[in-house]
Amino acid sequence: MTMDWIKANKWVVAGVIVALAAAGGWWGYGKFAARKAAPVAQQAAESGHAGHGAAADVVRLDAKGRQLAGVQTATVAKRQLTKDIRTTGKIALNESSRAFITSRVEGRIDELYVTAEGQYVAPGQAIAAIYSPTYIAAQEEYLLALDSVEKLRGASREVVQLNNRLLEAAGRKLILLGIPAGDIEHLAHTRQANNAMIIRAQFGGTVMEKNLLPGAYVMPGDKLFTLSDLSSVWLNADVYENDIAAVQAGQQVQATTAAYPGETFGGVVTFVNPVLDDATRAVKVRVEMANPDGKLKPNMFVNASLGVPLGESLAVSVSSLIDTGTRKVVYVAQNEDTFVKRDITTGQEADGYIQVLSGLQPGETVVTAAAFLIDSQTQLGSFGGHAGHGGGKAGGAPVPTTAPAAAPQSAPAAPANEHSGHSGH
Repeated sequence: MTMDWIKANKWVVAGVIVALAAAGGWWGYGKFAARKAAPVAQQAAESGHAGHGAAADVVRLDAKGRQLAGVQTATVAKRQLTKDIRTTGKIALNESSRAFITSRVEGRIDELYVTAEGQYVAPGQAIAAIYSPTYIAAQEEYLLALDSVEKLRGASREVVQLNNRLLEAAGRKLILLGIPAGDIEHLAHTRQANNAMIIRAQFGGTVMEKNLLPGAYVMPGDKLFTLSDLSSVWLNADVYENDIAAVQAGQQVQATTAAYPGETFGGVVTFVNPVLDDATRAVKVRVEMANPDGKLKPNMFVNASLGVPLGESLAVSVSSLIDTGTRKVVYVAQNEDTFVKRDITTGQEADGYIQVLSGLQPGETVVTAAAFLIDSQTQLGSFGGHAGHGGGKAGGAPVPTTAPAAAPQSAPAAPANEHSGHSGH
């Protein structure tokens, strides 16, 4: 580059010099700003917590901060708690009052006196007539034994005793066939064997199943009817895994159903299934319920409520507890504006309170409202400190990179004012 060229292009050279001076000035200012940014950002972060400072698990809130957050507190005390377990269930037959009426002889069903399911059968009621050769033969044996006793009254003692034993055996055979004592007396009076054997219900109940029709041939042991006493029913309710420990046999249960609004039915827990259902994560609880009016129908859905007294125990409001999954904590008020995080061990939940097994003492004060806001403040307090320091580094870095971009805007001004670059610097 010759002196002649420099003289000929002195304005271009002057412009380049001004541009380099401006860039150097901006870069120097950027370094200065970067050195000042970190302390300023740190002071800003600290001043931002001046009214509500957070350090580790301790949070401080001034009166204005507590008012804005809506902080409320309560004193830890012992309470009488009753856990109310609400669930749903289904009415079922009481299996202990369910039975079969079976045939004791072989024969043909000539007539049915109970023809439909759902009918009520009283104890001793005639339900069917069977033509049975076995029954006819048993009657004939009884009549022959009776004739022998009457005709040989004057025989020897041994003969009389033998005839009496034969008569007793024939009568016992009729009884084992299900013949009532009244029918046997009628047979002895009329001396006429009946062709049809009348089957009577040994017990009362509602017919749940009818397993025969007229003309059917039955054998000993065949089921004729299935009866169930609906004056007592079962409620099979689901109790979920987290409530299993509170349920025991003998506890009272209240049930309601949409069929009878405003009416409550009582029952008692009689059995807790020892096996947990893997699909529903619940166990079946059997409740025996009185049903004298027959309002509770099998397969009816009901809502059940099981009240479990937990006794007196130390408790805090459920809103006080913060459950992180690995920890259960509350915030204890040390004084008016200082709150400390504390781990506790909890028990059952009831009536809006939760039992405290360890971690608190009666008389201590815990936060009951805005506990989550206070807990988040401990996280923000820790994060804010790092953010302040990080801001200093981030704030200084862009300065030198943006300065060169502004330099070309100052360069064209050099011809008009040769010292403008120095002025900018």
